[in-house]
Amino acid sequence: MTDTKPIVLDQVLSDLIAAQIEHRHANEIRAVLSTGNEITMHGKFTVGRDFIIYKTAKDDSGKWAMTPFSHIVQLII
Repeated sequence: MTDTKPIVLDQVLSDLIAAQIEHRHANEIRAVLSTGNEITMHGKFTVGRDFIIYKTAKDDSGKWAMTPFSHIVQLII
């Protein structure tokens, strides 16, 4: 028997984050990671079921990065 609750919770979390990004027209998100490091993510963002994909620089030459939700302690949109 497979427990589907974590998948549903992950999807709800990603939907909430995606909705806030769209509602606030956000193009920058800050996050504190479990390592204690703080990162700034620049968008357009792609919010998946358990991760955020974003550009690492403000300009179009920036590389793409992925941060799993499980590494994020605090998210500031």
